[in-house]
Amino acid sequence: MRKTRKNKDKKISIRIKFDEPEKKLIRAAWLHNEMVYILCLTNHITELTKKYSKKFGLPEEKIRVGTTEDLVKEIIHHNTRILISVRDGKPLYDPLKLLHSLKINIEKGLMIGTKEGILRKFLVIKEHLKEIDKIKVQVFDNIYISTIEASQTALILRNHVVLVPRLIPNVLREYMLGRGLEKSQINDAEEIIRLYKAYEHKKIQLPAGRKLDELSKKAERFREAVKKLK
Repeated sequence: MRKTRKNKDKKISIRIKFDEPEKKLIRAAWLHNEMVYILCLTNHITELTKKYSKKFGLPEEKIRVGTTEDLVKEIIHHNTRILISVRDGKPLYDPLKLLHSLKINIEKGLMIGTKEGILRKFLVIKEHLKEIDKIKVQVFDNIYISTIEASQTALILRNHVVLVPRLIPNVLREYMLGRGLEKSQINDAEEIIRLYKAYEHKKIQLPAGRKLDELSKKAERFREAVKKLK
C-alpha cells in the first residue's frame, strides 16, 4: 500500500489563552499565519517574548511583542504586513476594541498600502475623472453651439438660413468665402461641427483637453470674424 505523505505545510494548532495577571500587561493580541502579535507595556517586551515562546511552543521569531506606540509607528509608515495581519488575523484579546476599530478602518479603505486603500483611492480618482469628463462635455457643447450660432448669424446677414448643421460649412463657402470670411475660418467652423457630430453619434471619443483648447480658440476666432461682418 502506498504511504500517505504528510503535508508539511499543515497549520499548527495553537491554543492561546491569557490569565488575569497577563491581561494586566497586555493591551491587545491577535494571531495571523501562525504568528502571534502582542501589544504590551514598554518594559515587558523581552520578558513576554520569551514567556509566550515557551508557553505556546513556538520559536521566538513567531512571537511579535511590541507596544501600542510601536503599532502606531507601523501604521504611520504604512507597514502593509501589520495591517494585513490585523485585517485577516484572529483577535485573541482586545478589551479596548483597538483591533476591532483598526480592522473597520482598513476595510473602509482608510489605510494606505492595503488593497482596500488602493481600491478606495481608485474609486475617488474614478469619480474625479467622471467630473472632469462632464466638464469637458459641457465645454465641447459650448464650442459647438457658439460656432453654429455664429454661422447662422453670418448666413442671415446674407439672407440665408440652414437648418441642417452638417450643411452649414458648404453654404458658408458658397455665400461667405471672400465676402467677409476666409477659407481658414470656414475650415475651423467645419472641423468643430464635424467632430461634434462624430462624437454625438458615438463615432469618436470625447476629444482630449488639449484638443478642446485648440477647438475653443478656433471657435473664438470664427466668432470674432463674424462680428466684423456688415
